[in-house]
Amino acid sequence: MRAHAWLLCLPLAGLLALFGGDYHLRFAAEILITGTAVMSLDILVGQGRLVSLGHAALFGGAAYVSALLAIHAGAGLMPVLLAGIATGMLLALVMGLVATRSVDLFFLILTLVVGQMVYELAFHWRTVTGGADGLRGIPALALHLGGASWPMSGARSLFLLAAGLALLAYLLARSFLAAPIGRALVASREQPVRLAALGYEVRRLRLLAMVFAGGIAGAAGALYPFVNLYVGPNLVHWSMSATMIVMLVLGGVGTLHGAFVGTGLYLLVQTYLSSFTDRWQLLIGLLFVLIVIFLPDGIVRPGWRRRQA
Repeated sequence: MRAHAWLLCLPLAGLLALFGGDYHLRFAAEILITGTAVMSLDILVGQGRLVSLGHAALFGGAAYVSALLAIHAGAGLMPVLLAGIATGMLLALVMGLVATRSVDLFFLILTLVVGQMVYELAFHWRTVTGGADGLRGIPALALHLGGASWPMSGARSLFLLAAGLALLAYLLARSFLAAPIGRALVASREQPVRLAALGYEVRRLRLLAMVFAGGIAGAAGALYPFVNLYVGPNLVHWSMSATMIVMLVLGGVGTLHGAFVGTGLYLLVQTYLSSFTDRWQLLIGLLFVLIVIFLPDGIVRPGWRRRQA
């Protein structure tokens, strides 16, 4: 899919914002928010070959913190976003300090272990997180500027906010990858020994990438509770991280915007097929196998593969 084809998304988003119903707008907002988190995972997987099974802990942990902040201190947009970003970056820092000591399979296992620690905390700290029941009764989001306040609880407002976040996160991710640190991250994927010989600290480089990706995942997680009006422990479970990897592979690893395509496809199949059959996961598995066989690079091909073709 060519880059200029994505310009079609702008009028489509405008039409959806103008004429879409509440359900479709909220569903589109969920796709954009989840897609933003998956895109942050693509920075690690697609550019640094750092496959993480703990990424959902960053996304879901930020969702918990923003929901708790909204319940106990008010749902102001900026405090909620800042709290989510800080939570995502802090959890990514802790996870990175543990996991970047290794690579490949051991990196995956260590991120899984740290992520499951967050899950255990969310599941068993019932007095704070609600335990298995999760958090409900989340107040409506609002933007406070000076003495004025604008409610943002409507489906259209949430969709526009999610679209703005997705666009800003995409531009930041592209700038990060185009910067020297992003190019060095790609080099650490291809030639880590040679990069270390040139004087780069590969572990520190990977840690910075994890913190940056954690900030984007945290920003997405901060808005998630206000779209679904619920946060549960399944959001920080390792299976959610695996689902995010599936979304990424469907869309195309190493493409950034492919994360939104894969997320949209997965959530569409899950939402609409689950209303007809309880075996919708089998259908997603078949779809995943077909795409891996016939489109091994995903629905959206990475730019470096297009240049080689």
